[in-house]
Amino acid sequence: MNTVLLSNLFSLPRIVYAMATDGLFFQVFARVHPKTQVPVIAIVVFGSLMALLALILDLEALVQFLSIGTLLAYTFVAASIIVLRFQRAPAPSSPPGPSSPGPPSKQYESFSDRLQLVGATQAEVAEPGQLKLAWRPYLPFLSTRCGSGASVTWALAGLMVSAFGLSGVLLFGDSPLHLPRWCSIFLLVLGSLVFLFSLLLLGAHQQQPSQDTFQIPWVPLTPALSILLNICLMMKLSYMTWLRFAVWLLLGLGVYFGYGIRHSKENVQDPPGSGTARYVVFPSGSLEGTVETVQPPSQETSGPPPSANSPGSSS
Repeated sequence: MNTVLLSNLFSLPRIVYAMATDGLFFQVFARVHPKTQVPVIAIVVFGSLMALLALILDLEALVQFLSIGTLLAYTFVAASIIVLRFQRAPAPSSPPGPSSPGPPSKQYESFSDRLQLVGATQAEVAEPGQLKLAWRPYLPFLSTRCGSGASVTWALAGLMVSAFGLSGVLLFGDSPLHLPRWCSIFLLVLGSLVFLFSLLLLGAHQQQPSQDTFQIPWVPLTPALSILLNICLMMKLSYMTWLRFAVWLLLGLGVYFGYGIRHSKENVQDPPGSGTARYVVFPSGSLEGTVETVQPPSQETSGPPPSANSPGSSS
């Protein structure tokens, strides 16, 4: 316990400092000491809070309180691995170099070339989050009715619900609930089928291509087993631990929805004109093409798109 409390004393103030820097927590915790370069205010406030919890809680309650927080964090990490592995990778952005200041660059490309490029890419492999090409003849409703990533979200939700159901039946089916044997077997079989079906549904979708850095192997099997084992261990804790954790979680959600969601830097939109303007040449009946501006949804054009006869445009 001394080791855990000491490690939390070092890590928690820095986590709070990172959250405050991102705008999710109060900005006072983002200040660092000018000489030691450490978040002094976060260390004093949360160090005192940890000392108070260690003073008023008995050892058993403190152990279970730390356990449920750690297990929940690992469950979130395992679920995030599944989400990130089936997400579309963001396009790499190269900032302009010091030798090329000025307005954002413009890219011109032929519409027919763009169609050929998109058709060739889709013919080779599906995008991350979409159903694999080999599974589309067998699961046509997923490729037509569900959008990109929607079936992955439903499969992950089914995985979590089935993990809670299996853990509840295994731990509380006999003594607290006193379920009949046939009912316990039925719920176990039903939960196992939902868990396996969600696992197979996740495996039928295209993942991101392998990177040069280390990645978790056997996705989604490894994160799914981690989620199941963590939930089993969490449900073995006492109900008072869950009650304390619920109060702590409500306090955190109150801070997030009351302050963090309005001050988050991720919620700040880029100003208009900061992106790269792209122009696509659409073929017309004559030899001249029509140039239309393609901009991200967050940017609004202040005027009509330039035509082929305007200065600076090419056909």
